[in-house]
Amino acid sequence: MSVISPPELSPPPQCPDPAAAAPRNRSFLLTWMLSLLAGFLGADRFFTGRWVTGVLKLISLGGFGIWWIADLVIVMAGGLRVGRAPLRGYEAGKEIAWITTGFLIIIGYSLQIDDRIVALLTQLF
Repeated sequence: MSVISPPELSPPPQCPDPAAAAPRNRSFLLTWMLSLLAGFLGADRFFTGRWVTGVLKLISLGGFGIWWIADLVIVMAGGLRVGRAPLRGYEAGKEIAWITTGFLIIIGYSLQIDDRIVALLTQLF
């Protein structure tokens, strides 16, 4: 009488790099753009998985602008992390973010000054 033995199961393949098995981190450039353009609506918080503070930021319109600016600086300085890991692509994109944000601040400020000059001139003439 012959006994049939069950086939041996091979162990599941192991991932050689544990970091590769972890979920991908959030993109720095996308987080920065969300923080810059829609941060007053909490878009950066929602994107990074911070739902409760995202709703609070949405309701308060970015903490009346203060929370929005604070979060933008934190993102650009590399202080925002997902888990314990920094945002993906921070080192490559931080210079672009700082230069572009500074440029946009200068443009916004100059447009505001232009409007004031035009309003003053129209009142005088």
